[in-house]
Amino acid sequence: MKISENGLNLIKSFEGCRLTAYKDSVGIWTIGYGTTNADKAITGATICQGLQISQETADEWLRQSVDKKYGPKVEKYNAAYGWNQNEFDALVSFAYNIGSIDQLTANGTRSRSMIAEKILQYNKAGGKVFAGLTRRREAERALFLTPMVSEVKTGWKNENGKWSFYLSNGQKVKNDWYCDNGKWYWFGADGTMFANQWVQYKGKWYYLSDSGTMVTDKLLAIKNEIFAFGSDGAMREGTFTVHTNRRGAIEL
Repeated sequence: MKISENGLNLIKSFEGCRLTAYKDSVGIWTIGYGTTNADKAITGATICQGLQISQETADEWLRQSVDKKYGPKVEKYNAAYGWNQNEFDALVSFAYNIGSIDQLTANGTRSRSMIAEKILQYNKAGGKVFAGLTRRREAERALFLTPMVSEVKTGWKNENGKWSFYLSNGQKVKNDWYCDNGKWYWFGADGTMFANQWVQYKGKWYYLSDSGTMVTDKLLAIKNEIFAFGSDGAMREGTFTVHTNRRGAIEL
């Protein structure tokens, strides 16, 4: 698995790029996007006073460093997590800054939600909180939690034998009606479609058939009792007129 351009751009936005060698805050010769002599096996160059490189070289050294050194630190946990591209990119950025994701993932034992929560805690250097590190961790966490477009659920989904409906934003319809192809359905607090069930809504009673659709304009036998439902689906009460059709069946 390789980092995407989006992931590289995230790293670039926080690392910054300097095309002339300089000593960092702890006296280490650095160039480009944080390239040091620790990367000599990758760059083949010695970072020292007076060294200058082109933007193209800085970009290439970053790509090689990420692909050969930091990507594998995230890839080794892919069997346990099955990273999507956004998760992978976010964690490679984290590893590029911190060194690895071993502690963050507790060596692959933490859940995704725990990882997302823990990311924000790595915003200190020397025990002091840095605004730049805080912003970076927030950006990495946001990317980590961003679903891939192809992974956003939409429409009807049967999950563990129960039907739910996902809106275009990937959220389930919950505690509400939803009209699909002219038919109304009710979904409970957990997003599960009601079927063969009553639901009370704004003081009126409605019944959902075995297919989940709201019963309308008909008489229906439910547990040895006959109920009438109007065109709006609400159960009818009081006095109303019925008639028989050509087959002798009773209709509203």
